[in-house]
Amino acid sequence: MPTHTPLPVPATGAAHRQGGDLRHLPGARNVLDLSTCVNRYGPPPTVREALASVDARALLPHPYAASDEFTAAYAEHMGVDPAHLLAGRGITEFLTLLARVCPAEESTVVTPDYTDTIRLFPRHTGPAEGVRDTAQARAERVERAMRRNRFTVLSNPNNPLGISVPRDELVRICAANPGSVLIVDEAYIDFTTGAEGSMTASGLDNVVVLQSPNKPFGIAGVRTGGMWTRNAELRERVRRSLLNWPISYLDAAAATAALSARAWASATLSSLVENGRRLEKLLTERFGDAVVPGAEAHYRFVHLEDPRPVYRRLVEAGVAVRIFSGSDPGRVSGMRIVAPTTPEMPRVEAALARVPALP
Repeated sequence: MPTHTPLPVPATGAAHRQGGDLRHLPGARNVLDLSTCVNRYGPPPTVREALASVDARALLPHPYAASDEFTAAYAEHMGVDPAHLLAGRGITEFLTLLARVCPAEESTVVTPDYTDTIRLFPRHTGPAEGVRDTAQARAERVERAMRRNRFTVLSNPNNPLGISVPRDELVRICAANPGSVLIVDEAYIDFTTGAEGSMTASGLDNVVVLQSPNKPFGIAGVRTGGMWTRNAELRERVRRSLLNWPISYLDAAAATAALSARAWASATLSSLVENGRRLEKLLTERFGDAVVPGAEAHYRFVHLEDPRPVYRRLVEAGVAVRIFSGSDPGRVSGMRIVAPTTPEMPRVEAALARVPALP
């Protein structure tokens, strides 16, 4: 049920919280959380079955085999050679390790981008002030960055805008700059083209791809992810920085079980992508051309000079979204909202109806 309790903290604080962190909201369990970009149909039944069948005695030894089991399953899912794949605790761990091995003065991030990416890599290249980003503009900034830097970081599809630079364009840019490495965060590639559009199929050695099953399989509470690259030297530098047993037994059991649910994933991801289109239509009716059009991922971004009033209205109607402050480094001001499940859609429609339309 919607909660109409006023926020206990100023809405400004919401712009500095990670998506999914609803601890500041009263009655958070009754709030529909569309602030984090997980598959809201998850977890798949295979995960529940796997966890229900866990033998507690398996927790006694160290998880020597867990990482290998997950790596094999995830390499098959990604369609890559497992020898080129490292397993770790989500994409954030690999971003952290890459920030350590890639000199800050030789690295740049194409912004706007993910919270931890902005924090870990202090040099940014964003759109001109007051200019809304596009796929072409992002590709142009990637090209400039790779000409000038040894390492360029890009989320594709972009978080939070949902914009995607075509793989062929990125391949062309990387091929033209063999002395520079492109690090691509593909956290949401499964919601779009999957392995077909991934840079893992580039055939290039100056590409690093970061992926995770956590968002597409609705298991964000599980911390698993992979770093793929054919660059043996960079892969070894990151490998040496990984802790012992990078994947716990329970994380591996849950993630490997999720990866086996292929039919479930195909059906639910297709539903969310379609619901994303429906969501875009609803948002456009209220916010017009402030909505980023045609995003391939399952979330949508609305450019808002001050998103706080909209945030308050939606929370009062029982729906939480993610807002951003354009005054923060690497950000543009606005609101990101993830596609709900089909049964949740009427609740989103009712909440948006409480928000005044932009003139």
